[in-house]
Amino acid sequence: MKAARHLKSLFARPALLIFLLTWFAYGAAINSSNLIAFDLQQIGVEAMVERHHFYLEGSALPQMQTKGDVFRYEGHLYAAKQPGQFMAGAVVYFLLRIFGLTYFKNYLLTSALVTFFTASLVLAASASAVFEIARELGANRDDLFWAAGAALIYALATTTFSYSGIAHHDALASGYLVIAFYFIFQLSRQPHDRRAYLKSCAAGLLLGLTITTSMLPFFMVILCLLYFLSLRRSGLLPIFLVGLLAGLLPLFIYDAVSFGNPFRLANIAGASMFADTFWRFEPRNFGDKLALYSRALVFYVPVFAVGLFGLSYYPGQIKRSADFLTLVGLLIVLAAYVFNISSDGDCQFGPRYLLPAMPFVCLGIVGFGYLSRPTERGLAAVAVVLTGAYSFAVNFVGALRGAMGCPHGQNAFWNHVAAFEQGEALVYPLAPWLIVPWLVCILLLVTTRQALQRSPQSFRR
Repeated sequence: MKAARHLKSLFARPALLIFLLTWFAYGAAINSSNLIAFDLQQIGVEAMVERHHFYLEGSALPQMQTKGDVFRYEGHLYAAKQPGQFMAGAVVYFLLRIFGLTYFKNYLLTSALVTFFTASLVLAASASAVFEIARELGANRDDLFWAAGAALIYALATTTFSYSGIAHHDALASGYLVIAFYFIFQLSRQPHDRRAYLKSCAAGLLLGLTITTSMLPFFMVILCLLYFLSLRRSGLLPIFLVGLLAGLLPLFIYDAVSFGNPFRLANIAGASMFADTFWRFEPRNFGDKLALYSRALVFYVPVFAVGLFGLSYYPGQIKRSADFLTLVGLLIVLAAYVFNISSDGDCQFGPRYLLPAMPFVCLGIVGFGYLSRPTERGLAAVAVVLTGAYSFAVNFVGALRGAMGCPHGQNAFWNHVAAFEQGEALVYPLAPWLIVPWLVCILLLVTTRQALQRSPQSFRR
C-alpha cells in the first residue's frame, strides 16, 4: 500500500517524470566526441579548481591544452566566453575530487559527470518548466498530450538535445532563462504569499546567471526584467534585485580579477579577435543570416515552424496578456540580435544561436489545443508528431555523435551519418547507469497519461 501511494504521488507529478526522463536521456547520450571536441569547457573548470586562477594555461594534461576561442591578455590566456559555464562546472568538479574523481585519473568519466550535473541538469529542469507553463496556457490542464508534447519536443526534438551533452555556455544560459521566465509566469498567476519572495529571488538569480553564462540572450533577459516589472509587485522588487545582483556577482568578480574592471567582458577584452558577436545592422548580412537560419531550421528543426504557427491559435485573451506578449517578444529580440551579427556559430550542429528560442517557440504547440473541431486538432497533432519525429531523428544523431559540425559549412548531420556507416565507435561514459532508469521514466509517464484520462479530478494538483 505504501509503495502504491508513492507511485500515485509520482503520477501526480508528471513534471518530475519529464525532468527525470530528459535528464537521463541527456546523460546517456553524453559522448567522447563532445567531451574531447568541446574541451575548453573543461579546461576552465580544471584551472579554477586545480590551480585556483581564471586563466587557462598551466595544466600538464594533454586534454587541457587550449586550441581555440581564447585570447591573450596581459600575458595570460583567457576564454572568449562568459565565465558562468566554468564556475558551475567548478562547483561540481570540486565535489567530484572529494570522491577521488579527477580529470587526470579519468578524463571522460569526470568531464561527463561535470556536464551531467551542469548543462544536462539545468536543461532537463527547463523542460519541466516548459511543461508547467504549457499546462497553464493550455485549453485543458488535465490533457497531457499538448503540454507534454511541447516539453518533450523542446527537450528531445530541437538543438537543445544536440547540445545537452556539453557544458556549453549558450545551452546552460538558455536553461537558466526559461526557468526564470517560469518563476515570473507563476508570480503573474499566484497571490502574494511567502513563496512569492522565494520565486522572485530565484527569478532574479537565474536572470543574473544567464548573463554571467552567455551574452547571447542579453536582450531576452532585459525583456524578462520588464516582464517582472509589469506585474507591479513592488514589494517583491527588492528581493528580485538582490537575486539579480547575486547572479551577476560571479561575473563582476571574474572580470575585475581577470581584466581589471568588473564591467569589462571577455569579448570586450579580446575585441580585436572576437568582435564578430557585436551587434551591427548591415542589410546584406541581415539577408544572409535570414537565409542561413531559414535553411538550418528547415533541415534541423522543422518543428520550429510548427510551433510558430501554433502561437496564432491561442485565444485573444491570452494573446493580450503580458505572458504571451513577453513570450513573442523574446523570440523577436533574439532574432534581431543573431540576424545582425557577423558570426554564424562556427562548426555548429544546427542553428545554435537560436537555442534560447527553442523553449518559447515550442510553447506554440499548445495553441493547437484551442482548435474547436476534433478533426482540426487531429490534423494538427499529426503535423506535430511527424515534424517532431523528424526533428528528433536529426537531433538524436547530433546528441549521439557530437555537436561539433566541422569542417565549417558542411552538413553536420550527413557527416555524422557517414561516420555511423563507417562504424566509428564512441564512448558513452554514463549510459550503462542511465538507460534502465530512462526506460522506467518512459513507462511511468505513459501510465500517468492513462491515469489522468481515467480519473482527471483525482490527480488534479
